[in-house]
Amino acid sequence: MAEPTMIYKITILELLNRSGFPLSNSQITDFFLDGDLTDYFTAQQAISDDEEAGLISSKSDHNNTTYSITEEGRKTLELFKDKITVALSKDINKYLKANSITMKEENSYRATYFKADRGGYVVQLRVTENDVPTLDISFHVATKEQAETLCNNWKVRSEEVFDSILDILMN
Repeated sequence: MAEPTMIYKITILELLNRSGFPLSNSQITDFFLDGDLTDYFTAQQAISDDEEAGLISSKSDHNNTTYSITEEGRKTLELFKDKITVALSKDINKYLKANSITMKEENSYRATYFKADRGGYVVQLRVTENDVPTLDISFHVATKEQAETLCNNWKVRSEEVFDSILDILMN
């Protein structure tokens, strides 16, 4: 039997491979916690180990990090795919089936900010669909606090803002 930490690392690769889109740290961790497969810290270590090994890559926006499987990760998964038991495979399918629409929506609204060259901050708010930008808005604000507020509110109100902009521009 393979050691549990190896199984967790392979499971992350399988989860990312089957999802077909990047998953956030919390989405990956939720799979392990919801299924009572391991604890939070072990899941975080497995994610970190996979990233350090170049099997997954990360992309960070403000307070959110998403992960994608790399080509090296796909090759590794092929070598160790037999470590995924039938029960674990069913758990992955069940989790993705129950959560994929919600997970895709959560990851399609992105917010980030950076320090502007001439002072202040630039806030970028984006809606994507299959990694293609549907809406991309940038604001220049004076303070970091304003930038953080815009990013945090985008996560909560992005659909409302998107719908309002479309409604205003279509009428």
